Amino acid sequence: MGWYAGIQDRILGRKPVISCLKRASLDLGVAPRSLVELPEIEVIKVFMAKTSATKQKRKSSRADYSSPAVDKAVDVIEFLASQRESVTTTEIAEGIGRSVGEIYRIVLALERRRLVRREESTERLRLSLRLFELAHRFPPVERLVQVARPEMDKLVRRSKQSCHLVVAEQRKVVVVASQESPLPMRYAIRIGSRFDMFETSSGVVITAYSTEAQRASRLKGIDSERRNSLLARMDQVRLRGYEIRESDTVHGLSNISVPVHTFDGNILAALTVPYLDQIKATMEPEQIVRLQLEASKRMGRAVG
Repeated sequence: MGWYAGIQDRILGRKPVISCLKRASLDLGVAPRSLVELPEIEVIKVFMAKTSATKQKRKSSRADYSSPAVDKAVDVIEFLASQRESVTTTEIAEGIGRSVGEIYRIVLALERRRLVRREESTERLRLSLRLFELAHRFPPVERLVQVARPEMDKLVRRSKQSCHLVVAEQRKVVVVASQESPLPMRYAIRIGSRFDMFETSSGVVITAYSTEAQRASRLKGIDSERRNSLLARMDQVRLRGYEIRESDTVHGLSNISVPVHTFDGNILAALTVPYLDQIKATMEPEQIVRLQLEASKRMGRAVG
């Protein structure tokens, strides 16, 4: 019986041994007494294997873990966001394919937290401005830059090239983050710099993945010959997933630009490397673009 205490201290963290013996016996298909009769070292092996398997199972199941109440709340919010007019609880239930009983308490909780408002005269429901307020406490560009910085730092250390992050602002692009190459000779763009949309590969890549309406707005006023040339470039960007092109403004420089998407596929920004060919920077553009695409995916997942 002395080995019970040893197992209790070393394996179970002071939990009752007999309960674990019962669980182990069920897993192994033997009676608890059979485990008692095993040598101490064999029982320890049983518990060690059990503990390891349990940890692995928990780790692998995290991605499949679900919270029904949270899922219902998100369903309600997304449905209300899609409605132009206020709706009843019954209409919400029908819209998300659930019963009124399933969502009644969810709606009350959202109302209590000021995410949903109820019209006093009709009892109909609509989204409040609470979500808008929460979203603007953490502006998207700030969030994007925060996520991008460590990725850009890794990119410049591996590629020995500078890089910058660009977002669209109407018919221009703005550099919102920039990281310089660690080499003495380098080319980098200052944060806050603005360029015409189609003066840069970044602008072409962003527009290639924008909506048709945005694309038409940005191309408005451009002569047909240049417009057709830009549209052809955008087709190639979407086909390849990036652009590698000699700079139109700086001789001896090539732009390597990739899109940064949100989790649901909307374009957020462009991550661009102004590639300067020099002896100490040994990576070729084709190698660097692979690093950029990997970084871009991680950034998109982190932003959400």
